[in-house]
Amino acid sequence: MKSLIGFIAALLGTGFAILFLRKLAAPLGLIDRPGGRKHHDLPIPLVGGLAMFVALVGTAIALGMGISAAYFLLALAVIVVVGVLDGTNDLKPIPKFAAQMAACLIMIFGAGVQLKTVGNLIGFGSIGLSVLSIPLSIFAVVGVINAVNMMDGMDGLVGSLSLIAVVAYAAVAALSGLENQFNVLVILAGALVAYLYFNMRYSTQPRATVFMGDAGSMLLGFTFAWFAIDLTHGPGRTFPPICALWVILLPLADTVSLIARRLAKGKSPFAADREHIHHLLRVSGLSYGQTVLALALVSVLFAMVGIAGWLWGVPQPVLFWVFFVLFFAYHFAVKAAWKKLAARDPQTVFSTY
Repeated sequence: MKSLIGFIAALLGTGFAILFLRKLAAPLGLIDRPGGRKHHDLPIPLVGGLAMFVALVGTAIALGMGISAAYFLLALAVIVVVGVLDGTNDLKPIPKFAAQMAACLIMIFGAGVQLKTVGNLIGFGSIGLSVLSIPLSIFAVVGVINAVNMMDGMDGLVGSLSLIAVVAYAAVAALSGLENQFNVLVILAGALVAYLYFNMRYSTQPRATVFMGDAGSMLLGFTFAWFAIDLTHGPGRTFPPICALWVILLPLADTVSLIARRLAKGKSPFAADREHIHHLLRVSGLSYGQTVLALALVSVLFAMVGIAGWLWGVPQPVLFWVFFVLFFAYHFAVKAAWKKLAARDPQTVFSTY
């Protein structure tokens, strides 16, 4: 009952917060204006992430979860504040990385959530991280945050993939008997459903009316990293780290592949372009809706592999090596597809989709 109330409260809270905040978006400078790589026709309010955060915090406190989730909410606050500032002032990467690292420190030293092992990946027992635990925890969290952030480039896409990941982690929390984690994830699921109502394309809404902005994408990325660690480390946890990575395989693979291709071209890994997997599917002929649906189905499949692998006791080395092969197969397949499309019609590929 508590989780159901939380879901409904967050759904309604996010919806009302979006309706209220988008009226303030222009005066606050939280507007994404068309131009350059941005193909939307009208200015769009960047308040979706802030609205989800407000609803998440409000619902958690109202349900008496303010103390149990205090460090998580505090870390999110750091992320969201910097995300909002980026929306109004277009911050350089350094302040955003600083905020992400500060959130990591709250997670590690406040909540005690950190990577201490990567599991039994090669069949010779659990691999502990020892003195590398803290730096690798920070590296992993910052990596996931930016993977989600970089993939936020199509109406309904990151919201849909995030909802799948949140539901998957909520299922793991429920099966593991982790009530607090389950309730937080269910609240976030409600917030995401409300956000998607304003961000998805459908018959009566041909374009998104709200974007989540960096505040939202970084909030979601940090949440996935937090729970990927929290659900796999600690008393009573049996969910292996490699299974947690299966849930978010798509954004991780897409980001690593994109960075590798940028570096191979002598470009900055943070240079903006339109060579994500969703761009590839669009230029290959899929519609917006078909692209989002295709990637959502792939994400559901990956999440199911991770959870089923855990429940069925599939050896972790098997899950790891399949993950590893898919990761690199994805990179070379996407690279080859872009090369083929560019050779066929470079003007169309890089200009009109």
